[in-house]
Amino acid sequence: METPAASPALIDETTLENHGWSQEGEIEYSTLQQSISDSSSISFNSTFVKYRNERLTSDIIDQTNSFKDAYNIPFDSEFPKMDAWISTNRITLPGGAKLPIDMISKMTNRSFNDMSEQNNIRNFSKIETRELVMKEGSVIYVSIYSGSASAQNSSLNVLGLVAAFGNEDSSTIVIGMTPNGSLPVNIGPVEADLFTIDGNKEIEEMLELIATIE
Repeated sequence: METPAASPALIDETTLENHGWSQEGEIEYSTLQQSISDSSSISFNSTFVKYRNERLTSDIIDQTNSFKDAYNIPFDSEFPKMDAWISTNRITLPGGAKLPIDMISKMTNRSFNDMSEQNNIRNFSKIETRELVMKEGSVIYVSIYSGSASAQNSSLNVLGLVAAFGNEDSSTIVIGMTPNGSLPVNIGPVEADLFTIDGNKEIEEMLELIATIE
């Protein structure tokens, strides 16, 4: 049975521009195999899109430069690179079938664990579940997580979000992460916050972006 093409789960371009976000790279299209038992598997099509918060990146750079100027620190290599991002992964099954709930859960958990490992995040735990009204009127549930990311001799708190939803044609997994709070650094005699980010405000903005996905 043929598997239909998976259309990308795209965030509205105008909303992206208004908030200073942009798509990173090209849309990735792939066909994958997923085991459903010890003796059988199914193939599905997938599209992957990633977005980054250019506005927040610029804000962090400005705060970092102000820190360097205030303490007369002439080098850049010691400062960690932090940003906020959202990724969307849309999946279709043969014959337009919907992904089983347990499979969605496994794929979401795997994606979330990969995100944690790739970003060296520790102590990630769920702190709340939010209802989000999508552009077309449906309601989805978004899990919000909190953790900490290693940053040389310091650590930075982070907030993450995960959502999985679907319709009669496809299933979509959305994952995102943002810095939250201050990053303290200790460079020679200098001990101060390199930058400060209102992660809760960033999460609200990310939810507004996700709500535009069709």
